[in-house]
Amino acid sequence: MDPRDELRTFLRPASVAAAGIMASLVIYLGLVEVLKAVNRPFRGFAAAAGGSLQPLRLAAFGIAAAVVLVILILRHRLFAVDPMQERRSALARLQKASLVVLVLGEVPAILGLGLFLIGGNAVDFYILLFASLALTFIDFPRRAVWEEWLKG
Repeated sequence: MDPRDELRTFLRPASVAAAGIMASLVIYLGLVEVLKAVNRPFRGFAAAAGGSLQPLRLAAFGIAAAVVLVILILRHRLFAVDPMQERRSALARLQKASLVVLVLGEVPAILGLGLFLIGGNAVDFYILLFASLALTFIDFPRRAVWEEWLKG
């Protein structure tokens, strides 16, 4: 099999998953905007409970920061390819690593969506959505990057 075709075979599913994650981020944004427009002013579903949401906000931002840190730490370990490793297994490893990093990158947006639904603060959602968009953009599977990883 041609090495470019083999690379394409593993790269395409990772790219489709990344595009799906980008689409889900856009859907989250649409959901927030619709809820804000329909329930003006949207104060969140737990606003009636009356308790302070500050500890929850701090926890969500802390978890999001931890996820970003985990991605930064694990990125090089997950994508490390042994030069002696067979090309097909190296590509499978790159594909799995890419999917793990992409899914982890979506976590901040999910936390932001949860914060918005609970407390109604769209700014929290926008900040965490931006973090997820940046992570997804940075880790989007690209042929040139994969070829560099394969070279070791």
